[in-house]
Parts: sequence; structure tokens; C-alpha cells
Amino acid sequence: MKKMESVITVRLPEEDVKLIKEFSAAYKKDKSTAVRELVEMGRVYFAIREYKDEKISLGRAAKIAGLTLSGMMDLLSNLGIKNHISLDEYLLSKKTAEKLF
Repeated sequence: MKKMESVITVRLPEEDVKLIKEFSAAYKKDKSTAVRELVEMGRVYFAIREYKDEKISLGRAAKIAGLTLSGMMDLLSNLGIKNHISLDEYLLSKKTAEKLF
């Protein structure tokens, strides 16, 4: 688990508070953990959406989602989202990988 470094206070609509309470009860988690997990899910969703809309690179999406590059690629593949890597980028990365190994 990540180290908790900051405390923030937010005002939320009542329906969001209700969702947090329902989520925490359903998954037997305290409200703080539930909020952290929902924020994490939101980060991943945001990264997927921005990558799918071609607004960010695969590397940037992985960083936002808190995943490795290969983890992000696997997630996108599992969701049926095609990559936006051009043939030139692929060939360049293949050459780089061959040099490394």
C-alpha cells in the first residue's frame, strides 16, 4: 500500500457520499480506503479515456494510471483498445530492444 502523505478536505454531493458509504459497506472497507480506491479507479479510467481519444501517449497513460508500460498495454488489450503506435515508432523501439538484448 502507498504511504499516506497528505490529508485533504473536499465537499462532495450527497449522492457521492452515499456511493462511498455503499462501496465501503459492500467491500467491507473503511470510508477512507474506499475513497482512495475509487480515486485510483478514476485515475485508471482517466488514463484509458485520454489514451483512447489520442490525447496522451501510452507512456503518459501508464504514468497517470500508476502502471508499468507493459501493464498498461495489457490492460488496454484486455479492454479491446487498440494501440496508437505507428509502424515507425514500433520499428524504432524494436531496434532499441534488439540493441539492449
